[in-house]
Amino acid sequence: MPLFEPQRARAGRIRVFTRAQLPFVIGTLVVLAALAVGAPASLSSPLVGAAVVLVIVASMAGTLVPWELFSSSWLIAVAMADIVAVALLRTEVVWLLPGVSMLAIFPILWIAYGFPPVAFTAAVGGAAFMTSLPFLVRGSWPATPLEWANVFTLPGLILAVAVVVNIAAQHLRRNARRLRASHEERARALAQAHDNELVLRTVLDNVRSGVALYDDAGRLVLANRTAEDLSRAMGFALDEAPYAGDAVLAADRTTPVPHSEQLIPRALRGDSVGETVEWVGPMAEQRAILADSDRVRRTDGTLLGTLVVAHDVTEMADAAQIRHDFLRTVSHELRTPLTSVTGYLDLLTERVRPEDPTATRYLSLVERNVLVLTDRINELLAAASTDTEVSPRPVTLSDLIASAVRAVTPQAERRGSSIQQIGATDERVLLDPVRIRQSLEELMVNAVKFSPPASAVVIGQRVDDTGIHIVVSDSGPGLTSLERTRVFDPFYRTEYARQHAIQGFGIGLSVVRNAVVAHGGRVRVGASASGGTAMAIVLPTVLPAPSPTDWAHDAPVSSPGGTFVATGE
Repeated sequence: MPLFEPQRARAGRIRVFTRAQLPFVIGTLVVLAALAVGAPASLSSPLVGAAVVLVIVASMAGTLVPWELFSSSWLIAVAMADIVAVALLRTEVVWLLPGVSMLAIFPILWIAYGFPPVAFTAAVGGAAFMTSLPFLVRGSWPATPLEWANVFTLPGLILAVAVVVNIAAQHLRRNARRLRASHEERARALAQAHDNELVLRTVLDNVRSGVALYDDAGRLVLANRTAEDLSRAMGFALDEAPYAGDAVLAADRTTPVPHSEQLIPRALRGDSVGETVEWVGPMAEQRAILADSDRVRRTDGTLLGTLVVAHDVTEMADAAQIRHDFLRTVSHELRTPLTSVTGYLDLLTERVRPEDPTATRYLSLVERNVLVLTDRINELLAAASTDTEVSPRPVTLSDLIASAVRAVTPQAERRGSSIQQIGATDERVLLDPVRIRQSLEELMVNAVKFSPPASAVVIGQRVDDTGIHIVVSDSGPGLTSLERTRVFDPFYRTEYARQHAIQGFGIGLSVVRNAVVAHGGRVRVGASASGGTAMAIVLPTVLPAPSPTDWAHDAPVSSPGGTFVATGE
């Protein structure tokens, strides 16, 4: 609150009295004390007595009257009473004590600072009254130019002081409003920041992923409850170097991970950490975590910190292990009796007489179904295999593709379809011929099964600087965008396959993917030129070291047999 600014409240009234009227009262007492010492006879003057009474009445009014109930502007009456009191004292004792005129500065400053500019007239009028009162008391007007100058000099000076003080007061009020607005804005921003921090903390503490943020110096900035629980299970504290523990195993659940190769030390070094799986905690309470990290940078590119996120995927890992064990067990339990069935079927086939066509037809039917069952069991075994090892060697790509085409042609001919190989060359490439031929056969078998009878399946090839490209295109019903994202998932079957009872477990394409990824390549799926499906295998010309899976989504691919847009796997 500015020094003399009125406020419509009792506390404001008291504050204004203390800062404005009380100094005037003290100044008046000093003047009276000086007169009592130097000219005690002057105290008996009616003018001095009237001045003292007026000061007392004004002070009591300023203190006791509840001006705020009416308007704080009414306090100007107290200031005007002070000016009148100064005029009375000045008329009587100015020749004895010239400094008595300085008492007027208190009410004048009060009026100039605490009231609107229109109050200047009151201040100037009061000053004119002070200089004119002596002449009124004597009953004569100023007789000389100097006396007239004395009448107008004090009001002019007071007006100038009032203008300067009022300008300063307006400036201070504007600054006070700006400071108040700035303070309120900062208070709102601080409250919003506290709310955001509370929301962020609540969200982080309720997600199942561990989140930890370190600054550019490697100091912990924040971490949620899950991250703290995981760090305790791993045997270290998030805020204490080396940010690594002893109870950490690799994805194989056997190999200990050295401190320097654990998640947080690698992330703080700036190493790329993505899709990293570790098993943490005591053996009886192990949990699988899938970890990622990322550098956080400011808009100017400077490093702000490092974000580390660890997802608890124990349930998924256990489910995958259960599925793997189930597939291996089922495949083994089915293969053993099927071997006996196959052996006895061969013996029966040898003992059936040629002149018994009915028995021959029945045995042929059983034999075909045994072969189908054998294929299904082999698919289950392939799905149960977690590792796809490759043995690359130089081969002629066209010959490899032609061999796969010959293997699938009989099945295509039974549907009246054909398989066309285009773009054949004599280029030799480095790959595992067994795995890639198996993958090509699976793609072509799928294309034949899902294409209309008497249609053509096209397989093309191209080798360039970007790699080895093999594309299998059909004219079937195609795939939706959702199906393209899931078609390589084990046991996934499309709605079209289920509605038309197309045989299969939905495993073949996952085997294709595993074989291609083991080569360091990728598989893309999109629409063929005829509106069906196009499967593209892209292999590197030089086999890299084993690397994380690299599958493409939503990328255009130029195929040897035409152009299609890949929108998923």
